[in-house]
Amino acid sequence: MTHVIGILGAADRHGLTAEMLQAVLDAAGHQGCTVETIFLADEDLRLTDFRKANPAIAQLSHKLHEADCLVLASPTYWGSISGMMKNFLDCMHHELVSFTKKGERRPAGLRGRSYILVTSCFTPTFENCITGATDRTFQAMDVPLAAAGMHRIGEAVCTGTWGMTELPDSKKADCEKLGQRIPEKLKQGGFLLKRYIELFFMLALTVLIVMGIQQGLSALHFLNLSNFWINYAIFVLLAYLLLASILHYVAMRMHKRH
Repeated sequence: MTHVIGILGAADRHGLTAEMLQAVLDAAGHQGCTVETIFLADEDLRLTDFRKANPAIAQLSHKLHEADCLVLASPTYWGSISGMMKNFLDCMHHELVSFTKKGERRPAGLRGRSYILVTSCFTPTFENCITGATDRTFQAMDVPLAAAGMHRIGEAVCTGTWGMTELPDSKKADCEKLGQRIPEKLKQGGFLLKRYIELFFMLALTVLIVMGIQQGLSALHFLNLSNFWINYAIFVLLAYLLLASILHYVAMRMHKRH
């Protein structure tokens, strides 16, 4: 049976972020998943030397290894995650990844599991769509989990929460949809194949744009396509710059904003 663990990095377990998390978990439960919530405010997590025994971290790590999907929920504070969530991710560093003799990170015991990210913020919807105020919140949770070899299967954000006392029905529905799709997403798998397909289309788009630029430069007599090496060098340079930009956007900036 699919086991889903929600992790709340907020002091108020009845606040908007908590409501979003609960909506995801309730919907997952209705799909036959077993669900559990970890309230970080109740956990005595202290960052210590990883070479020394830390019972609290070991116990929490054992719980996480029983999960098929994690749902991390944190409000956006100062443009990033809460201190509780940051402390949790720091404490779990050596549980999420291992290191080679050269100090290179390698996915550890949670490799292949899935996760969902949830946040809320005071920033109005339109402003967040333009500035991406919650992007760094998602990135702060996304980076360590991706390094652990886990797969992101969804995000939810509630903007403009200043003065809001109850989660809007539309946002609750978004969160419920995420929870409902957890079993389906895990059953489908194929995350590696999906990434290869995405990469194929990125390459195809890059080549199309670069060839268009080259043809345009040639029509303006800025580029002589008959010279193979000049043509080749410009193609490689433009393709590298464009593909690097697309990959950076997809990996770091393509997060839900409303």
